[in-house]
Amino acid sequence: MGTACDKTLKVGIGQPWPPFVMIHGNDFSGIDIEITRQVFTEAGFCAEFIALPSSIRGLAELEKGTVDVLPAASFSKQRAQYSHFSLAYRHERMRLFWHEDNELSELDLASLMANNKTFVINSGGYYGQEFEQLTRQPSYNNLIVKVKMIEQRIYMLQAKRVDFMIDDELSGLYVIAQKQMTGIKLHPYVVHDNPIHFMYSKKTVTTAQSQKIDDAIVKLSGQIENIIAEYTTAI
Repeated sequence: MGTACDKTLKVGIGQPWPPFVMIHGNDFSGIDIEITRQVFTEAGFCAEFIALPSSIRGLAELEKGTVDVLPAASFSKQRAQYSHFSLAYRHERMRLFWHEDNELSELDLASLMANNKTFVINSGGYYGQEFEQLTRQPSYNNLIVKVKMIEQRIYMLQAKRVDFMIDDELSGLYVIAQKQMTGIKLHPYVVHDNPIHFMYSKKTVTTAQSQKIDDAIVKLSGQIENIIAEYTTAI
């Protein structure tokens, strides 16, 4: 394929989320960045990465059409009102990170909240229907702390300012390994296990364009697996 692009797609990128997104000055790297570049090139598009202050801001900009694409997106009915989604290009497992306590190891998310345990999460993250339903209960509002940066979330957990961090399994383990932290473990309960997509603005990306990207995802499935493996072998 030549260097010409059928279209340059503006890709909104929120806060760094290693190993999926890492930002050094104007340089973007990480699993989702490399997958986006390879898939879009195969589909005939160029990617212009645009740094945004948060995941929530990314959703707002996509709805307005000022960015065309958000990578690493989970499907929800609410989001589908203003966007459409690619085929899944990887999976995500949202897990509970904690300082291990045998008395709580058998409890699920609802039971932990019923026991007034506190949780730190990404302000723009999606944690599945169970979490959404639980956090609609006013009595649980004060149990949830929203923080944009994963390093800050992990430091809060390490300092025991919260009881749990809910985050992607690979990302949490990657940062813990990079920071050489000890004492933080995975709780057995899986909060959410779901496919991850590119999310497109209905205002700027056509179904024909999204079909080209779907075709590229299928064709590059092996390369996508290799990218993920390269970043996660050290975990």
